[in-house]
Amino acid sequence: MAKGLLAVGEGPPPIIGHRAIWERLVAESRAPTGAYLFVGPRGVGKSLVARRFAERLVCPRGGDHADECSSCEKARAGGHPDIVDVSPAERQRIGVNDARRVVQRAARTPVESSRKVFTIDREMTEPAANALLKTLEEPTGSTVFILVSVSAEDFPATVASRCRIVHFGKVGTSELVEGLVGRGVERSEAEMVAEVAGGRPGMALQLSGEAPVAGFRSAWTEKAEQLAERDHLGAGQALAMVDEVLTQTERMLDRVRPSRSMKGGEREKAQRETRRQRRLLWVAGMEIMAGWFVEAAALELSRSDEESAEEVRRPSVEPARALRAADLILEAGVELSRLNLRPRARLAELFCSLVSQ
Repeated sequence: MAKGLLAVGEGPPPIIGHRAIWERLVAESRAPTGAYLFVGPRGVGKSLVARRFAERLVCPRGGDHADECSSCEKARAGGHPDIVDVSPAERQRIGVNDARRVVQRAARTPVESSRKVFTIDREMTEPAANALLKTLEEPTGSTVFILVSVSAEDFPATVASRCRIVHFGKVGTSELVEGLVGRGVERSEAEMVAEVAGGRPGMALQLSGEAPVAGFRSAWTEKAEQLAERDHLGAGQALAMVDEVLTQTERMLDRVRPSRSMKGGEREKAQRETRRQRRLLWVAGMEIMAGWFVEAAALELSRSDEESAEEVRRPSVEPARALRAADLILEAGVELSRLNLRPRARLAELFCSLVSQ
């Protein structure tokens, strides 16, 4: 995965956006709470901030140095003994036995630092969350947990209530563009990538330098225009349209798809990242489509009687219908991001609904 972005703090990997959050975390780093829960949309940079915060918590100089130190070098290479990434390679969710091992390890003294930091960036079963509960309720001064998820509701209320919840939002388009430009991306490409990424720095980094970005965006906007112009859509036609956008999505995944040489845990990690990026791209595509309908409604409302549809270069779409379409698209996007649905069937259903509404 491409590394690096923005401009908060010094040294790699930089962060794009979330300046106020980072400043609060830096202020707390000398006396942190025992558990944090980072929540927000996928791909906005929660995991990167969690890694940077963990590095700072174990650094003997508190991360306040311009030069490199051995602690930060180890942390960024993934080899610091006091930063534990709880991520079982063979399962999608953290189970109760994984949680019990974490509890046992949390009771030990740090190896090199004055603290141990456990980062948990995976879903966990309810028994696993409950197994961690006592440790979260009675934290030691030397242990910090950083949980990362889309929503606090992904955990039992008893667990979430023991954490300081940090809410992450999407990054503004202009800030995202400037962050990409600062990393050497041409501005025209950065603007295109930022639009596709929809405020998600992680996705923006992944897409930078990808030739299929233009095709991906065009595929979704073209489908929006075609659906707006139709008054009938058969199931076969809907599936054909869906296959076009899904094909463009698969072309965007070459950087994260596992290579044939990958084995074991490395391959499983790449497969997991591919699945994650695929879902993000489905949502990004649907946000592009929803944005098309919102813009169509705005143009229709602002059009004078003398202006024609051709003059605004967009099919005439009745504003109420366009806004309903945007709502349907975004609702389906949430479902595909959160539920284990078959995208082909759900998108075909959506496309037919957009025509028949």
